[in-house]
Amino acid sequence: MLRRVSLPLKLLLLLCFLTSCKCKKLTADSEQIIETANDNMIVEQNYNNNKTYLLITSYKNDLTSRKIIDYKVLNASDKKVVKSGKFEGTKLIWHSNNQLIGYLHVGMIKKDNDDILLDNNKLSKENSIIIEIK
Repeated sequence: MLRRVSLPLKLLLLLCFLTSCKCKKLTADSEQIIETANDNMIVEQNYNNNKTYLLITSYKNDLTSRKIIDYKVLNASDKKVVKSGKFEGTKLIWHSNNQLIGYLHVGMIKKDNDDILLDNNKLSKENSIIIEIK
């Protein structure tokens, strides 16, 4: 007798559980939000000293020190692209009003010599690239 009652009771509990599930299917809008949330891009905008050009850089936010930086230089008055490209290194900033300086990734150093990282050394100047605008 107990077996006859327990089987319908189990089926009733299973039916109640399945009908009370509050799961919702993802819509196209929520999928779009998830894609943009997973896109870890950092976008920075910097003017030069006399505010004539705008540098827009974008790169992926990850733990590596070497980044692939997409850059655009816009004329501040009419927002036209003056120069654009990709740079692979650690950072890209304004050097002067018409020049960008990009710092290359140094990587592993074999010797215990910190002179390579000092600004006054000839080797440290080889670790950067000057990009002319115009």
